[in-house]
Amino acid sequence: MAQDRLKALSPALTSCCKGPGYSSPLEAMRSGPREKIVYLPCIQPPQSRKNKPDYLATVDVDPQSPSYGKVIHRLLMPYHEDELHHSGWNACSSCHDDASRARNRLILPALNSDRVYIIDVGTDPREPRFHK
Repeated sequence: MAQDRLKALSPALTSCCKGPGYSSPLEAMRSGPREKIVYLPCIQPPQSRKNKPDYLATVDVDPQSPSYGKVIHRLLMPYHEDELHHSGWNACSSCHDDASRARNRLILPALNSDRVYIIDVGTDPREPRFHK
């Protein structure tokens, strides 16, 4: 029965379509492009939480760029004391064979509130903005 399931999945696993992810972390290292920017949730320390919001930092990690290693954009959250947590994409690596998918939204949950921010990183990756 397990062999039947693998056989049924075979076309998807060997598809020529390229979606937003890779079939494994090793495949991403071998075939994926080097990242040029990264997004980091930045949490205010306890003494600043009531006065300053957390933010999403965009960092230039392209060694060929004049702004390499620098924060190039800060997206300030609209509320204080959210305590942003780890982020995730709107399309995961399991979509690696679906060319209609795109990683154009970053999902950014907050621990100290019931808020979940959806960040548009597709329109301008260097200056993300709120989608929802």
